Amino acid sequence: MTEAIAEFFRNIFGDNVILATIIIAIIPMIELKGAIPFAMSEELWGSNALATWPALGYSFLGSILIVPVLALIFKPIYNAIKDKKFFKGIVHFFVGGVEEKTDKTNQKTKERTQRAKFWLKMLAVFLFVAFPVPLTGVWTGTCFAILLGLNFWQACAVVISGNAVCGLIVTFVCAIFPNATAILLFVFIGLILVALLARTIIFFARKRKQQESVE
Repeated sequence: MTEAIAEFFRNIFGDNVILATIIIAIIPMIELKGAIPFAMSEELWGSNALATWPALGYSFLGSILIVPVLALIFKPIYNAIKDKKFFKGIVHFFVGGVEEKTDKTNQKTKERTQRAKFWLKMLAVFLFVAFPVPLTGVWTGTCFAILLGLNFWQACAVVISGNAVCGLIVTFVCAIFPNATAILLFVFIGLILVALLARTIIFFARKRKQQESVE
């Protein structure tokens, strides 16, 4: 299986592991958490596999490219389509969890001073992005920051900072298990699929419950 995957990427990128790493890091959910073990895996890239710090650097670069773009376009697009019948379910599926996280954070900061609210929101986004688990990262983290009311520069700064910490954690784990980077990558992808399945089940269960309550 690993050889088939390696052949697939070689057919697309040749031996250009740097370009492959940057592109993989841009992909939602995978981001640098998947790109780092991907770049370091000798099972996938052989002698072209990147060393620890280059793998972190190029993965980090690829993953943050989307942050300023999302910080600029997410809110207007979200406001434009969230109440449209055709898009409502799609929007809720992808950002419903972020919306819930936003509501909880806003509730926690309700009785705080303005300055305390700001730093609590920054901390919430930072921890959300920094913790290396599926469905948390720069894509969802940027949406979370914008929904919390952080401005462009604040959102970019806190998401990129959290992403850097996440990258260091993942790199540390890969450095401890250098011969298992491909396994770590497949485990992470498996966790993404499980998280998406769980999200799908919860989404449709809530939708069915809402329909039953209306009836």
